[in-house]
Amino acid sequence: MPRIYPLFSSSKGNCTYIGTPESGVLIDCGASCRKICNALELNGLSTSAVKAIFITHEHSDHISGLKNFTKKTGIPVYAQSMTMDTLFDGGYINSHSYDMSGEVCIGNMAVSCFETSHDTPQSCGYRVDFSDGKSCCVCTDLGYVSNTVRNAVTGSSAVLLEAAIRYTFPASYSFLKVVSNSLCIASIMAFLD
Repeated sequence: MPRIYPLFSSSKGNCTYIGTPESGVLIDCGASCRKICNALELNGLSTSAVKAIFITHEHSDHISGLKNFTKKTGIPVYAQSMTMDTLFDGGYINSHSYDMSGEVCIGNMAVSCFETSHDTPQSCGYRVDFSDGKSCCVCTDLGYVSNTVRNAVTGSSAVLLEAAIRYTFPASYSFLKVVSNSLCIASIMAFLD
């Protein structure tokens, strides 16, 4: 059964594994290669299970381990075009890379991105739809919940939110908590059986 594994979530680094022990993806790569490999292992996951890396935006706490992780593993990287330009210009990618312009199929997962608000030229969250009909969303450094974000997370089996703002979600989003300053709230609903 697919799961969300929040490996790191703070201003010191962000990285989330989504998938099964056999196959999954990383959302962001903001810790050292060694720390990410150790965190995967502590969760019973192998580095070889990671089939792709999806980057939300260009801030260092989301990409600091990308260069060495891709050099070690050769795992492909996906990001939006402006983010990808920054990654190339900074020498962060040592593997194949692809512009995130549509849906990407990785094993039994279909990954798509949606725009989020943040203080970068481009920022996105990701929705992962599984072949069994379940889905999850990851939004990092969320500035506010736009209609685009609301539409992307609606109907998800699980949602991971990370933010540094204060926002009270509408009553219809009762499964989410209040996000307050300098506090990362990860609200994860179990995948439905």
